[in-house]
Amino acid sequence: MAAGTTLRLDTVELAMESGWHVESDDHTDQFSRADVTITACYSAADELDNAVKKERGVEFENMEHRTAGRVELLRYWLTGRVTATAIAQAGATAKIPPHLTPKPGDWTREEFIGAVEDPSDRAFLLRLMDLVDENSRLPSIGMHIRLYFGKRPGGAMFVYPFGRRFPPFKFSVSGGRLLISGCWTGFSGIKGHPGFADLASMLNLNEKGPAKAVPTVGLDPDEVWQVGETVSRAING
Repeated sequence: MAAGTTLRLDTVELAMESGWHVESDDHTDQFSRADVTITACYSAADELDNAVKKERGVEFENMEHRTAGRVELLRYWLTGRVTATAIAQAGATAKIPPHLTPKPGDWTREEFIGAVEDPSDRAFLLRLMDLVDENSRLPSIGMHIRLYFGKRPGGAMFVYPFGRRFPPFKFSVSGGRLLISGCWTGFSGIKGHPGFADLASMLNLNEKGPAKAVPTVGLDPDEVWQVGETVSRAING
């Protein structure tokens, strides 16, 4: 049996174990669960050429332009679990663009955490960083960076899900409290982008207006991460 065929069959088995309904033909596997559909397209040798993820019929993820890590990303979509192979691939391809390289005077991760004095704010930040770390173990879609820290003391921590070009939000510290801001005013290519709508609504703001820094008090880090990932896909589409 060809290696590609073995990988394909193993992926189908993983999907079924995770509760997906599977329909297959010679070159396509379609996975359906609730409102989400994933269509995986294979070559004649059963090598994964592309996969498209849709929710309620609307495409929100496509790996057509990926050159590596397709199978691992597909399995992550299906199971939510990061594999050892994905971790190795992420580390092997990691590279940071020059403008995002740490510079003298920038926050370090430890310094930024230490500047957040409020216990609930710090707990929020640590959970969010855990989610960023989990994401960093997956192959990157964009710039191969997940966090960028600006200069102390007023610089922000920018979050880049899957290393995509534009960040959905950033975090800053004021008076020991953690603040969150949307990034709909800081990048000319996405200024006022409608893809920020969900995040703006969460922060009781409008993506067409100022990106005011809002305290994280009362926000759930898991929900913030999920909205950030949705926004990230939209503004980098």
